[in-house]
Amino acid sequence: MTRPLSIRWRLTLWYGAVLAAILISFSVAVHVLMRHHLMVLTDGSLGEELADFSGDVGRCRRLADFQSELGLRYASHEGYEFQVSDLAGRCLFLSNALGVRDLPPPGDLSGGTAPAFRSISLEGRGRWRMAWRVLDHASGPLVIQAAISLQARDRALESLLGVLLLAGPLALGGTLGGGYWLARKALAPVDRMVATAQEITATRLDRRLEAPNPHDELGRLVATFNAMISRLERSFDEVRRFTADAAHELRTPLAAMRTEAEVALRSPRVPDRDARVLEDLLEEIERLSRLVSQMLFLCREDAGVDPAEFRPIQLDELVHDAADHMQVVAREKGVSLEVVAAEPTTVRGDAVRLRQLVFNLLDNAVKYNTPGGEVIVRTEAQNGRAKVTITDTGIGIPPEHLPHLFERFYRVDPARGPETTGSGLGLSICRSIAEAHGGRVEITSTFGQGTTVTLGLPAAVAETAVEYEGAARV
Repeated sequence: MTRPLSIRWRLTLWYGAVLAAILISFSVAVHVLMRHHLMVLTDGSLGEELADFSGDVGRCRRLADFQSELGLRYASHEGYEFQVSDLAGRCLFLSNALGVRDLPPPGDLSGGTAPAFRSISLEGRGRWRMAWRVLDHASGPLVIQAAISLQARDRALESLLGVLLLAGPLALGGTLGGGYWLARKALAPVDRMVATAQEITATRLDRRLEAPNPHDELGRLVATFNAMISRLERSFDEVRRFTADAAHELRTPLAAMRTEAEVALRSPRVPDRDARVLEDLLEEIERLSRLVSQMLFLCREDAGVDPAEFRPIQLDELVHDAADHMQVVAREKGVSLEVVAAEPTTVRGDAVRLRQLVFNLLDNAVKYNTPGGEVIVRTEAQNGRAKVTITDTGIGIPPEHLPHLFERFYRVDPARGPETTGSGLGLSICRSIAEAHGGRVEITSTFGQGTTVTLGLPAAVAETAVEYEGAARV
């Protein structure tokens, strides 16, 4: 199996092939144009000589005077040979250099008095260019012929062809060498990029590629590659942080359970105390179960192994149903929960996950509220999007914590109250569900006054809406 050529060599060969085609086309064009141009010049000068010769022939009144009167000028004319004959082919005048009648008869005299041209070959004398015309003479029609040797023209064309054949390969070879050098110089940043990329590992994601010109093609490629590395670095950091936080969250309840179990085993059996220990263990187990379930949900969302079943859903009905179920928790907290505006809105999504999303947001609004506070829920459609707004009059969130609310295992203040402690995964789950539905969750808050959470989702076409089914109540 042959090894494929490198980009450097492919660029050089393509460049050489294109240049070779251009050089060949240029050489052929130059040779053809030069040959045509020389022939035009030859015919022009030959036509002028034929015209002068025809004039002199016309001034000779008698055929017997041709040799004496025309011989003075045309018997030995430099570069040109002349011949006069009648229509029967009888030669009346012939240049000395021809010796005998060497010029072939024109054959076609249909052109009349207009000059005609053709190339001929004379035995032992090479190629010639001949011009002829028919002259109306006092003694009858005469055929006037003039000829010039093409040896000088052919030698010039041969010299031109030799120059083209010599200069073409030399130019092509030099260009291939220059093309390879240019390709090597142009691709040198790629070699440096490869060397840098080989140094990037999972533990060295802080390295970035460099480009001499950030605005050319390689610069855009480097920018894209660096952006990808940045995303990978953030993803690796999130995985590391998630792993560390998960280990910490799991270690604390497991340590508490182990301690309580060891103390209980070392102590005498007392039913009441053993019952309390078992209740504490059951509470920690339930907490661990919730934490593991949340972690599993996020992992499956990240991996995409549990795709949602999207179908048209009446979002306003789903919000109403979730608010009805949260009324018991709100009354225990002494918080007023009210849906003040529920504009009919249809979205496409997974009913179970959207219900979980709304429940988490309502639970936070009630949990971090104050006795006597209120939670206001609105559902509306704006510019092709469904919008759910949950506003509470609770304790609010300090501004320095707002950028980190959706980070996994992030908690604003563990000391906000024993009833409000959680795993720090609730808002991460909310964001994951919203993004899976093409939406987003935004939070604004004023510390000490309250918080507003806005959920935006793409609205579905109203004609595809179906009734909110009981499956969403699971």
